[in-house]
Amino acid sequence: MPEYQITLPETVYHTLLTVAQQQGMTPANWIAVQLPSYFPQAQPLRDRLADLIGAIDSQAEPHHPFQKTPFGESIAAKLAQQGLRRPSS
Repeated sequence: MPEYQITLPETVYHTLLTVAQQQGMTPANWIAVQLPSYFPQAQPLRDRLADLIGAIDSQAEPHHPFQKTPFGESIAAKLAQQGLRRPSS
């Protein structure tokens, strides 16, 4: 990333240097922290999902046929030991 230089009055620079050092930063980092963010803010997850609430009816019949597999049956057996049963189709 290219670097640029700016000219500051001596008193402003010394104040900047003092404040930055007190906060454990370089003057450049201190200035960067003070600038407003120009990156678009990520939309909160709840806002992104708001239009999707209720879009899927979990009570509806599945659109894919259920197929038994050895792996699925082993998982079902372990869940059955815990008292969890697969709904009958």
